[in-house]
Amino acid sequence: MSKDLEVRHCRVLVAVHDSGGVAAAARALGLAQSTVSETLLSLERVLETQVMLRRAGREATLTAAAEALLPHARALIAASETALAAVSRQSAGVIRLGTVESISSFLLPRPLTAFRQRWPRTDLRVTIGLCEDLRRRVGRFELDAAITIEGGAREGGREGGWTRKLAPARLQLVVSPDHSLAGAEIGRADLGPHRFLLADPDGAFNALLAAWLGDLARGPRLESAGSIDGVKRGVKDSDAIGVLPNYAIAEELAAGSLAEVKVREPMPSIALLLTTLEPPAASSPLHNLTRQIGEALNAA
Repeated sequence: MSKDLEVRHCRVLVAVHDSGGVAAAARALGLAQSTVSETLLSLERVLETQVMLRRAGREATLTAAAEALLPHARALIAASETALAAVSRQSAGVIRLGTVESISSFLLPRPLTAFRQRWPRTDLRVTIGLCEDLRRRVGRFELDAAITIEGGAREGGREGGWTRKLAPARLQLVVSPDHSLAGAEIGRADLGPHRFLLADPDGAFNALLAAWLGDLARGPRLESAGSIDGVKRGVKDSDAIGVLPNYAIAEELAAGSLAEVKVREPMPSIALLLTTLEPPAASSPLHNLTRQIGEALNAA
């Protein structure tokens, strides 16, 4: 029976240390908690010593022996990823990525440039669609991954694939600079008589906004402008309120061509989500791409 230290042992050990426990490590790695526990037991058999201190009613912690192994585990993970990346970059491949318009237009350009420089032989094909349809296409093997924006999503396994939150985002209400609400701070009830412009009538934001607005007495109207640019033009040319994710309007707010409407009640929470059939390997081109996209959103 082989007693070699494996990369999977190292990944789990590092994840337990960095995440603060077995349950958190399982979420971070996209694995079942039982799989993490079994890997730790396997590591103990290899080392012939305990790696976890298990205390009733409290989260397990690493032993001194496990702590001593950590820097070597990190080095082994890094060496493995470097070796796999060197081979992968020499191999042609295709990634079929589905995403929504706002991500494609405002978040993908810079990460895609960096990705293509690092993975020149990987053919990345981007498809634009609606969130629910993109996730279904992953489940039908028509896409390798989907990156969508939506609210209230659950991470981990779900129908249509495996989902992980890449980064948070937020919705913003914007108006023309000469609008009566430009720069104002108001309550949600004050929005009742106004008209709202959204990019797509079937997009994820419509249901979120409708639920957030609730049954306001004078019934706000939700209308589609057809695209993000359509929302921006419609807002500048009318008294409508635009509803867009923060990263799609950062330049206009900075330049003063659009103005934010600040609402005292928190807007619906949204997030950038990755859906794949299985968690992407840490050394894979897809993992590299999604990490860069997440970093781009966090910097927005």
